[in-house]
Amino acid sequence: MFPITTVSGVLGKQASLPCDITPLERDDAVYMVLWFKEDDNEPLYNFDVRGRQVAQARLSSSDKYFGKRAFFRATTHPAQLLVDEIKLSDEGMYRCRVDFRNSPTRNLKINFTVIVPPDRPIIYDSRRREKANTVEPYSEGSDIALICEVKGGRPRPNVTWYLDNSVIDESFETRPDGTTVNHLSYPNIGRQHLDARLMCVASNTNLTPPNNKVVVLDVNLKPVAVHIMAKEKFVSAEKRYEIECKSSGSRPEAAISWWKGTRMLKRVTKNFSETGNQSLSVISYTPTVDDDGKYLTCRAENPLIPDSAIEDKWRLVVHYMPIVTLKMGSSLNPDDIKEGDDIYFDCHIQSNPKPYKLAWYHDGTELHHNVTAGIILSDHSLALQGVSRSLAGDYTCMAANTEGRGTSNHVTLRVRYAPVCAVDREELLGALKHETLQLKCEVDASPPAESFHWTFNSSGEQTELPSRLHSSETGLSRLNYTPTSDLDYGTISCWGRNAIGVQKSPCVFQVVAA
Repeated sequence: MFPITTVSGVLGKQASLPCDITPLERDDAVYMVLWFKEDDNEPLYNFDVRGRQVAQARLSSSDKYFGKRAFFRATTHPAQLLVDEIKLSDEGMYRCRVDFRNSPTRNLKINFTVIVPPDRPIIYDSRRREKANTVEPYSEGSDIALICEVKGGRPRPNVTWYLDNSVIDESFETRPDGTTVNHLSYPNIGRQHLDARLMCVASNTNLTPPNNKVVVLDVNLKPVAVHIMAKEKFVSAEKRYEIECKSSGSRPEAAISWWKGTRMLKRVTKNFSETGNQSLSVISYTPTVDDDGKYLTCRAENPLIPDSAIEDKWRLVVHYMPIVTLKMGSSLNPDDIKEGDDIYFDCHIQSNPKPYKLAWYHDGTELHHNVTAGIILSDHSLALQGVSRSLAGDYTCMAANTEGRGTSNHVTLRVRYAPVCAVDREELLGALKHETLQLKCEVDASPPAESFHWTFNSSGEQTELPSRLHSSETGLSRLNYTPTSDLDYGTISCWGRNAIGVQKSPCVFQVVAA
């Protein structure tokens, strides 16, 4: 029984079959080395140093086996039969026979196995699409599902997945058709995996470098930060502001959008790219009064990654000058206010900040608190007690804050009163007998006087003048009076009437002889 050494070689490469030709005794020497394959008694290679130096040994290689592909190297330890361009037919059991000058012949057996390298791996995705490109895009947070298939190989190869230099999956199966498969499932790709090398390696020997296929992870990244750069404590209505928002961390750069409440602001933004996966957006924004208390939102997202949006919100505090509305008291009928009535006005103020001043005006003249005159100012109300017709006219209120002054609408106060003489004095008229005088009785009233009556008083006796002697129009009555005797000289009085009542003090005319 001869000792057996197991040796492997790779198809198409060089292999070395070892043979220990060292003599056991110092004074002994090798004469001849013969190589045989299995049961063939004809040597396939002959190394003959009888009567020669090793360097001048006689060599012969049978064309039936190795021919010119073989060369025996005697100077190594152990000696080696080097065979180039290994073929499958080279596999088998070899015997090395060493003849010495003195020692008995030595026989060694070498069991030579030919290894067939596998084909280069092919990588597919879960839909059976080949990943032919070296760089493949993935999104942060997504899972990798890849299939590595390797055909051939003798023996069947190990198929292993590496992430950079770390093994992440070494489970594989061999199919009946000779294909070796490794299914990779790698969850939750992260920022740290950008430009990482994902490699499928197929190996069935250490004699040659393994076959591999590399995929470089081109990871789309979510934005990690978004900031509105300057959030003022307050802004002024109708004033334009340039507001900046920066986002970082997104790859490719983030798309930045601006929102007011749930409405996107489109036409007033400018977007810029900056180094280091940063984006800048500038919005030209003019707040309105209605924006007070609303949120201005800057949103950054990677369009390639669903649900990647992050936001920064700014609650707007909008300062604006007072918006002032004046109304008469809700319990009052503005068309039925009479002299002596009590009335009030309400001044409604919408203002931010709060007003520091509130003023009231009557026909442009400021009113001041005066209880004696019946003018009472309290909070946002104006009360007028026992109004007279002199208080009729247009009323406004004005509020002032740090943003400016706001003046209300006009509210007109109409005071209804009984007729009074337009001329507050008696008229003295001289007339000859049988001379006709035309007397004009003009009164102020609200509403205007609708009827008149005239009286004559002489020597303490008052008589009603007949209506045929006078005519009436709005706020005015005319009397044609002709004295015919001394008794017709005296005092003529005129009274007007409207819906409020009869004139209290008549308009008086003294008729005397001319």
